[in-house]
Amino acid sequence: MCGRYVRKTGAREIAQAFSAVDSGKSLALNYNISPTSDVYVLRASDEVLNLDVMSWGLVPVWAKDVSRAASLINARSESVAEKPSFRNLISRHRCVMPMNAYYEWKPMKASGKPMKQPFVFFPGKGSDYDHDSHFAVASLWSTWRDSEGKELNTCVALTTEANELVSRVHNRMPVLLTKDGMDQWLSSGIVAPLHLAHGIPNEAVQYYPVSTDVNNARNHGPQLLEPITLSEETPETLF
Repeated sequence: MCGRYVRKTGAREIAQAFSAVDSGKSLALNYNISPTSDVYVLRASDEVLNLDVMSWGLVPVWAKDVSRAASLINARSESVAEKPSFRNLISRHRCVMPMNAYYEWKPMKASGKPMKQPFVFFPGKGSDYDHDSHFAVASLWSTWRDSEGKELNTCVALTTEANELVSRVHNRMPVLLTKDGMDQWLSSGIVAPLHLAHGIPNEAVQYYPVSTDVNNARNHGPQLLEPITLSEETPETLF
């Protein structure tokens, strides 16, 4: 799954990277975005790509309240067309979440004690999945209304089985899109292009280990991206 990610570019830079129209809503840079945070999403409307703001963590239209949002940050692409929370969204409520990078954790040992070592994953330079230093993650969105009719737009990122490179750290990864993949994913003329979840190559991503400071959701600074060196006593073969 993808539980934390990085936004190190502002709305103007994101809009430029994806040739999108900026909505004018500004979010602060955040190197450790956690569930239920406000995030940028890309949506197509009348053949125009718009950069909007939503809350990360899907609230289904039929939900009584927003309490489940933190648990619906990811959706498995293999079953998204069948799950009640997502199946009515796959045909018309598709969007893309731009990410500069995302974090994943691997069970390891340090000083003989079990721990979870964080790694940061970022676009492979020169690959078709690198959108000017951004990932394009296939996602879904929904509009929930409270008892007074106030609207809340929320989103969920799709995941798939990890490729060989990512599987060294975790068995799942976000569904990453190329430019052509984005066009298909956001096209109103394609019902459910879930084939895009398969075949993401190793060169789409790069990664390195980072400090466990990222474990604390209150840490948001750029220092979280500084690489660290794993000690020799911390093997990478325990996953």
